[in-house]
Amino acid sequence: MVDDGATAPTTRQVAERAGVSVRLVFHHFHTIQGLLVAAATLQAERHRHVLFDVPPRGPPALRIRALCRQRRLYFEALVPVHRVAGAGVSGETDLADLLAQDRIRLRSQLAGTLAPEVAGRGAEADVLLDALEQATGWEAWRALRDVRGKTPAAAELAMAFTAVRLLS
Repeated sequence: MVDDGATAPTTRQVAERAGVSVRLVFHHFHTIQGLLVAAATLQAERHRHVLFDVPPRGPPALRIRALCRQRRLYFEALVPVHRVAGAGVSGETDLADLLAQDRIRLRSQLAGTLAPEVAGRGAEADVLLDALEQATGWEAWRALRDVRGKTPAAAELAMAFTAVRLLS
C-alpha cells in the first residue's frame, strides 16, 4: 500500500487489502506502527543486496561514486515505507533499531571501500569515517531529498561530491 502511495494506511485498509480481519492484523502486529516497522524491515531485507564493498583499489572518486549509486538505489527503495513508518512517531524503538543496523552496515561498507584512504589518515581515521558516514548516510539522503527537494540523481551527486572532498 505504501509503494502504491498510501501515506497513512489504517489497520482496516491493510486488513481489507490482505483479505484478513482487523483482529488478525492486531494479533500479528499489535499496532499499525508495528505493521509499518515490519514492512520497513522486509523492504530493507529485500534491497540489502545492492550494498556491497567496492574493492579498495583504483581511484577513490570512482569507488565513492559506485558506493553512492548503491546507496541511492537502497535509500530510494526504502524511503516510502520509512517515511510512513516514522511519520509522527518519535522514538519508535523497532524503527530506530532498524536504522541503527543500517548505520552499522553502511559504515562498515565505507570502511571497507575506502580502507586505504581512511587508514592513511592515522589518528584522524575515525573522524574521517564519521564525516563520510554523515555525508553519505540515511539522514543526508533524507535531507537532500525531503528538505532540499533534490532528485535522486542530484542527491547522489551531492553525496559523492562531499565524500570526495572529504578525502582531498
